[in-house]
Amino acid sequence: MSGVISTTTNESTLCGTLCYLDFDVDNSLSKRSLTAHFVASTSLRYGLTSNSINDLGGSEIKRLRGYFSADYEFNSRGEIEPEPMRTNVRIVVKLHTEECPLACENFVKLCEGNDGKVGESGKSQTYESCNVHRVQSDFVLQSGDFVFGNGTGGESVYGKKFKDERPGLSKKHDRAGVLSMGNSGKNSNTSQFFITFSPAPQCDGKHVVFGEVVSGFDALDYIHKTAGTPLGQPSKPVVITNCGIFNADTQPSLGFWLNVPDDSFSGSTPVFYSWPRILIIAPTPAAFDRFKVQCLLHCFCKISSHVPLDSSSDCSELGEGYDLVIVAPAVKDKINFDRIRNAKVAKPNEVASLLQETFAGYILDTRK
Repeated sequence: MSGVISTTTNESTLCGTLCYLDFDVDNSLSKRSLTAHFVASTSLRYGLTSNSINDLGGSEIKRLRGYFSADYEFNSRGEIEPEPMRTNVRIVVKLHTEECPLACENFVKLCEGNDGKVGESGKSQTYESCNVHRVQSDFVLQSGDFVFGNGTGGESVYGKKFKDERPGLSKKHDRAGVLSMGNSGKNSNTSQFFITFSPAPQCDGKHVVFGEVVSGFDALDYIHKTAGTPLGQPSKPVVITNCGIFNADTQPSLGFWLNVPDDSFSGSTPVFYSWPRILIIAPTPAAFDRFKVQCLLHCFCKISSHVPLDSSSDCSELGEGYDLVIVAPAVKDKINFDRIRNAKVAKPNEVASLLQETFAGYILDTRK
């Protein structure tokens, strides 16, 4: 078909691919980063106990807005957001690489920046800094137009529009979190994609489903509630700030970005503060509570519990989606450690060292 790419790809390089998309809603990153810079620069002026926003107490946090509004040096620079960030920004998607290799390779390369290539449009081929131009209530989040940023453009890594892949057309938009190609008609795929907020049967057979959300439904829901409108024009700006291949063994699946001021105050460094997802397998609810208290003393994290009922309890699938599984010594004999990823036996008083060891490569969010 004229003007339509129909080449094949090396499916083995894509098998089992996960990608992440990090979103900024209502310029939250800019507001929080300005707050961090304000604290770093004026801590002595206002008698703060630290020049790091992460170390300030609750009463100091409450006073920051007043200090900022009265500060002639800073109050013209924008808005601040002093409160601890409690909204996850990261969505992780799993790609259907075997059924839709064209769409998946296109998506992966755009998440990775396509080796810095510039397309025929003259724009860098990347989803980073791309607007989310459509947030339609109870329907979809749509992005990927890095050419114009408003949904009227797009460009594939293949140079031209590429064909619809039949297996993807046969999949249903039957739930929230379905990842699908945006298009302007048959065989017109470029770089635009959408993620459903709810079932969207009107898209079935018209758009290629090539993936699904596996983590970050809270981020998806937040975007929906905060920026969604009946007609789809976002009520607040939403932007993809970071994206790429996701490795569950080395990258956190939950958290947020902050531009941390350098020691010289002349610049900043982007830092991803992670919220570990921790599963605690304990013999009783009381035992679970003891572990939970120790975890929350040392970092903000998402905690779930499981109390094995008897020795026949099957815990083999429990570790899916968790960064750490803490197993109480009293139930360790009920656990098949070969089948649970990241499972470690520990007592409550050993939680601090376990967190430090497990997440040595992460920067944890320690704000209370």
